Amino acid sequence: MRRYLSILLPLTPLILLSSQAAPSSRLPSCGIFGLTVNSLEVLTAVERKVNCTFTSVRWFQDWNVPFQREYARALTGQKRELELSWQPRIRKPDGTAVGVPYRDIASGRHDAYLKKFARDIRSGGATVKITFAPEMNGNWGTYQLTRTNTPADFIRAWRHMVNVFRAEKAPVRWVWTPNILFPGALSSYKALYPGGAWVNEVGLDGYNWGTTNPWNRWLSFRDTFGPSYAELKRVAVGKPVQLGELSSVEQGGSKAAWIRYMCADLPGFGKIRRAFWFHLKDGRVDWRLTTSEAALGAFRRCVK
Repeated sequence: MRRYLSILLPLTPLILLSSQAAPSSRLPSCGIFGLTVNSLEVLTAVERKVNCTFTSVRWFQDWNVPFQREYARALTGQKRELELSWQPRIRKPDGTAVGVPYRDIASGRHDAYLKKFARDIRSGGATVKITFAPEMNGNWGTYQLTRTNTPADFIRAWRHMVNVFRAEKAPVRWVWTPNILFPGALSSYKALYPGGAWVNEVGLDGYNWGTTNPWNRWLSFRDTFGPSYAELKRVAVGKPVQLGELSSVEQGGSKAAWIRYMCADLPGFGKIRRAFWFHLKDGRVDWRLTTSEAALGAFRRCVK
């Protein structure tokens, strides 16, 4: 389950002053791993610490924000792949947010915004992978499921967006990314899946929360993702898989050991092509790779 404290993290990046940060081009690739970060300075600083280059970078945007062309251009100039987690919510001046109803998107009410967004991506020339409404099966965000924001509404909104972007000839690959399975979910994966014709790849978001909350317990990488990965493969047959959000805390166990076992277990998840480490601090919960030298050392050994 995703962050519960500050769903309104300031992730509508992206620090454009970062665009001059030098890439770690002489370092080897971090392999399957990408990174979610909020600036290029942070990205390159982490790369120096783990001694490898993240060739894929992920960032977040809200609904009322234009496509971050300058940031995308800076990343493309460093030969990095682009991945956008696009959250259908509008942030208000007081910092709170309201969700954008899926029915409004499906009806075409936001088409002018969608077409401009698609044209801005097309003008950049680089392919962008888009995860629309990440963790849409959750019950903690402003755009997730309610009685008036149903799985059928989500599917109609998704398909409408894909059709708009295709009509604009935007170079986009669509990544459908629910949260890992959890008790009390309001929908199954199957009921939320838009269909293979409208999805290029699929993903999962999942975290080991350790003992940061009284209702959580320490879970290994395999325990965190195993059941959900199996269900995802049954629903989205043959689609490439990624881990869109992935991390562990230090509290409740050994984060370094968690990373070591993750590295050992990943080959058993044969469809996974990319795994994005969530390198951000969310309130009192620190998901970054740099929380301890032991965790950094485990990751360095993992990517060798």
